[in-house]
Amino acid sequence: MPRESLTFDHTVVPGFSVRVRKPDYRERRTIYINPALMFTLARLRPEVIVGYEYSAPALTALLYSRLGGARYIVWTEGTTHSERHITWGQKLTRRMIIPRARAYLGTSLAACENLARLGAARERIVEAPQCHDVTWLTNEANRLRPAAGARPPTILYVGFLNERKGVRQLLESFEHIHRALPEARLIFAGRGTLRRELAARAGEMGAQREVEFLDFVEPKRVPEVLAAADVFVLPSLEDTFGVVVVEAWASGVPVVCSRFAGAASYIREPLDGLIVDPTRPAEMGHAIVDLLRQPEVRRGMAARGKVIARQFDAPVVADRFRRARALALSSG
Repeated sequence: MPRESLTFDHTVVPGFSVRVRKPDYRERRTIYINPALMFTLARLRPEVIVGYEYSAPALTALLYSRLGGARYIVWTEGTTHSERHITWGQKLTRRMIIPRARAYLGTSLAACENLARLGAARERIVEAPQCHDVTWLTNEANRLRPAAGARPPTILYVGFLNERKGVRQLLESFEHIHRALPEARLIFAGRGTLRRELAARAGEMGAQREVEFLDFVEPKRVPEVLAAADVFVLPSLEDTFGVVVVEAWASGVPVVCSRFAGAASYIREPLDGLIVDPTRPAEMGHAIVDLLRQPEVRRGMAARGKVIARQFDAPVVADRFRRARALALSSG
């Protein structure tokens, strides 16, 4: 979100970031350094501090809360799966922060379970997912959805085209889908280092016409792209959540979600969607074929998805933050 779009009073503390290599998927993580953070906190004298994850700024904020008497709230999206390979420094910071927090915000049910596993008191954990304009997404998708008629079954993925997102596995699963449903299409919407490799592999499969690549989708075009799909698939090998799943739910598109994504914790199979293991592409492909062959099941999932999406609307999430603040202030 552009800073100039924020209409409320706010301050962005100056600082810089350092990019270091992550142990998995040949990616890098960002370490933020804010030399003026302690001074800024001392000037603002906040009553409550919400610290994101277990970073250097979070540790600075915790130190200030101990010195200045502020109440500290942990805000995390980490799941048991996504945090399995964090660094020793992150583990040490996490060990220091969690016992000293007065309340906890988890961005998914899976993140809340991880907080409890790490020792946070369950009665002080509040689920506060990333928020969306759910009503706008639903209305736009309804307005832009193509009229019913003869068109090929369409499978959609939106996101980065990199190793962690499981796009190789999705394309491998499409090989099985293509055999069963030759008319089916797979659309990859997004940029990434694997695009050329995926296009070449689609050609080897004899599915170059059925596999389509779109560029990065601007937020205002997301409902349009989703409305044209019969099934949305998130095949991530690791994902703290997968926010596009909420966009698919709000847009009335049935969801097939990786078991390694935090969004899976909201799905009750088979009512709400399907949970798959992307490391087993053949099984994932067969599950998608079965779903494409059952329009009534897809309609039920789409209707249920719209209900699930409502808990991610901005006013709902704002109330969760208010609850966490009240919990922090009420602690002894």
